[in-house]
Amino acid sequence: MASSPRTFKAIVGAPGVRGKKVSAMSKDGSTAFIQSIISTEQESKEPFYVLDMGAVEDLFAKWNRNLPMVQPFYAVKCNPNQAFLGALAALGSSFDCASKAEIESVLSLGVSPDRIIFANPCKAESHIKYAASVGVNLTTFDSKEELDKIKKWHPKCALLIRVKALDDGSARCPLGAKFGALPEEVTPLLQAAQALRLTVAGVSFHIGSGAMQFIAYRQAIAAAKIAFETAARLGMPEMHVLNIGGGFTAGSQFDEAASTVKAALLDYYKIERNLYIRNK
Repeated sequence: MASSPRTFKAIVGAPGVRGKKVSAMSKDGSTAFIQSIISTEQESKEPFYVLDMGAVEDLFAKWNRNLPMVQPFYAVKCNPNQAFLGALAALGSSFDCASKAEIESVLSLGVSPDRIIFANPCKAESHIKYAASVGVNLTTFDSKEELDKIKKWHPKCALLIRVKALDDGSARCPLGAKFGALPEEVTPLLQAAQALRLTVAGVSFHIGSGAMQFIAYRQAIAAAKIAFETAARLGMPEMHVLNIGGGFTAGSQFDEAASTVKAALLDYYKIERNLYIRNK
């Protein structure tokens, strides 16, 4: 895919990218480019990295074509390279940060704090205080202890209750055993947030990284719908955010996963555009 002049200019001029050497190459020229570096740096034993901005743009465009209703929040822990994050920011991505350091890194690129979710179910108090100080006002929780910390240090923060998704058993990194409220814990946690006068804006889940069984997305989206209904039954303000987690891979597997997600969002929420966020 060829960049438009405007997009190319935005990426090259983005914080993190601006000032760095950018070389033009053909679509299939990355291998030859890498080989040329190796041949001219024969004495160097240090590793080096090549960032293909065209590939980044193509993948971002593919996401928008296949899941136009889902705003991507890139998980910074996957690749914290500043040039890469700067390119994503220029393309319109938001960001999933798990720590104070990751939030600082993204903010240093000029990204607005409202494009950051502090998506860590177990946060250090000092990191919560920092998020409050810089205006990062969306985070996740799955325990009463986490609610107490947020009430003390960032009471104006909007919350997403993280529910335990049925793990894709073939995922490279299953997460269900680590995080997420069990079905019987959802009501007590929502009631606890209500008692503390905290705002629960929506629901979060993660089926595991490197997922292969995409029906797990549909099952998790269905489970999240129950949490939405529970909040409404408790008389809480209407929730409006669904964080569908990560687990996506490239190629035909992404196409299949996107199709499953899109159908589930339409079936369970009757909404087709622009109300959902996710973390790559």
